[in-house]
Amino acid sequence: MSIKIVVVDAGQLAKGVEFPPLKIPKYGWEEYPGLDVEGIEERCWRADVVVALSSGISAELLKKMYRLSLLVTAGEACRQLDQAAALEQGVELLAFPDADCSDTEDAQDLCHRIVQAIEHYVASDVADEENI
Repeated sequence: MSIKIVVVDAGQLAKGVEFPPLKIPKYGWEEYPGLDVEGIEERCWRADVVVALSSGISAELLKKMYRLSLLVTAGEACRQLDQAAALEQGVELLAFPDADCSDTEDAQDLCHRIVQAIEHYVASDVADEENI
């Protein structure tokens, strides 16, 4: 199973902060400093996992992300998310509402937590598929 992960606004992270590599096989990682609504639509329509640190993800955008199974939001993105639409579409949500992406230490910790959460999600999803 190969998954596509897109970070739509990594430019919100403090300078020098990076996401660590995932410890899972077969994944594609795309990271953008900041995408507008059209950019999100263009880059995420085939994404399995989307990470938004400040960008709002509307119900309209969610409908266009037909493969999306996990949406990770932090800080301002949590407040701009249409949670009801995500849940209605069957998208699992992971939110870090108090995240501070401008603080180097907090932002690096957030990146590690997001990667761990994605690894856990993928591992549990693979286990579910094997039990079918």
